[in-house]
Amino acid sequence: MAWMCLCVLLRELWCIGNVLVSSNEQSMQPPRREQFLARIPVWCLAVVARVLTKLYGESWLATRPELVVAHNSFRRLVDGVHMRRNGFSPYEGDMLHCAPMLLDIIGPLVDQSNVVFAIFMVFDLIIAELLRKIASLYVENNERVEKSKVEQICSLVEKFYLFNPLVIATCAICSLSVVYNLLITVFLLSFVKGWLIGSAVLCGLLVELTLYPVVFIFALVVRFVTVKEKAIVCLLTLLSVGAFTLLDILCSHGVQYVTSTHLFFLNAADLTPNVGIFWYFFTEVFTHFRLFFLWVFQLNVFVYLFPLTFTLRKSPVLLLHQLLILISVFASYPTMADSALYLSLLPIFVSLHKYARWTLVIAVSWVTCVVLSPVMWQMWIVTGSGNANFYFAVTLCYSMAQIFLMTDLLYSHLREKAAEERGSIAYDDTSLFVFK
Repeated sequence: MAWMCLCVLLRELWCIGNVLVSSNEQSMQPPRREQFLARIPVWCLAVVARVLTKLYGESWLATRPELVVAHNSFRRLVDGVHMRRNGFSPYEGDMLHCAPMLLDIIGPLVDQSNVVFAIFMVFDLIIAELLRKIASLYVENNERVEKSKVEQICSLVEKFYLFNPLVIATCAICSLSVVYNLLITVFLLSFVKGWLIGSAVLCGLLVELTLYPVVFIFALVVRFVTVKEKAIVCLLTLLSVGAFTLLDILCSHGVQYVTSTHLFFLNAADLTPNVGIFWYFFTEVFTHFRLFFLWVFQLNVFVYLFPLTFTLRKSPVLLLHQLLILISVFASYPTMADSALYLSLLPIFVSLHKYARWTLVIAVSWVTCVVLSPVMWQMWIVTGSGNANFYFAVTLCYSMAQIFLMTDLLYSHLREKAAEERGSIAYDDTSLFVFK
């Protein structure tokens, strides 16, 4: 039954393929062919980087809490498949926390690790090409950029994704984050293209898989203009969530999986260290305060939705970009792989770059966190020369870097709108906020 989900994804990819083919058929000029041929060495280099990383670093990377959490672990998925084959429920205990449909889709391939790795590399290449298409559509329609620079921006977006060390590491260990990122990217393309049905169905699928993309419905409401479209997209999203929930129930022969998936995200019962903010706090909080603070932490991701939606109601793509960052910061079990998509899409916001204030601080903080997190983990867990505060300090800095990026983009957007209102292109240090 879970192959129905795969059919929906294939249908969306078929539509995307038609878009890419039609755009190529419109103009088969030599420059277009040269651009395509120029990307082949990039793809080959990306594949080589992933193969080498898998050969020489998989065993170490597969244990990194920055990349692997309970719901994206391929090792847990394999164990769940073998439990099911032996007549046991994979959702008994605290081992498997991914949706049942993934067991049926990926399960037949788990014994062929090289095939799975090849598929994940293809997924990464597809994501890069889709991001390139998204960048092209957005820049051409929303940014005042010369046509000669559009290709440069698209190429930059593609390379940002393919050669992001975190993306390479995630692919090398066959993390399910690659699958989630593929679905989010297809959703992004549907969103930018204005495909109402595709956007709603994919949003419903993402909600069923990882829960937190429920916030995307705010971006969908902003994206579609008329009241009728807004009502239809909300209704279709709810129906899609219900349909995929029913599919998961059929795949797992019951509702037992809910405790290990949706409730697992909400209860934050697994306090294994990760790059989020939940684990450290809930290891310290008293038991009788736990429920209260659990509500506070979980509602935190929704607190910012209304002001963000109101402020960015005329910039739906930027709003969706902000929501991706918001999920990465406030989800109960985030990984550094969650940042891959929104970091890759930063070059498309060309008009905001000149207003950015904290570019250097954010970049340095990011690199510092990526480098220091294994060091602090080694000091805490392996050598015993540190404690949990060492590692949590890095994860807290990582969250702050994401928040700085989020606020800097929002500030740049407001400064741009203020400059347009005043008919000025100056970008001094004066703070301007425009809400009308």
